[in-house]
Amino acid sequence: MPRQMTLKDAAPQFLVHLRTAGKNERTARTYANALHVAIGFFGEGKTLKAIRPADVGRFLKSDALLKKPNGKERAQPTVDQIVRVLRMLLEWAQGQGHVQGVAFPKDALPKRRRRQQHEENADDAAQQGS
Repeated sequence: MPRQMTLKDAAPQFLVHLRTAGKNERTARTYANALHVAIGFFGEGKTLKAIRPADVGRFLKSDALLKKPNGKERAQPTVDQIVRVLRMLLEWAQGQGHVQGVAFPKDALPKRRRRQQHEENADDAAQQGS
């Protein structure tokens, strides 16, 4: 049985994907720093499939996200960026088949993503009812 991909294993592959998609090196470094924060919270051995919306919810309220290593508050744009990059990685992982869905609390998704997810769930329910 193949080993499940961890968040730490997924991060460099995601960054390669971004570079291939045309992101510049500075952006890749910024995203790597954001993912480092998430990996620090979840742990290096946490598999992508083991990340649940409740885990992400705890991360969103954690000092690991909201505070710098020196204890000072992170700026809100930085917090938002870290959250966005984690969501992007999880969406990429879903597209690669590493996870079934993006483990984000519904209220933490942007409005258009919540609407998309609601429509997908309605489509799934309609297909099951057919």
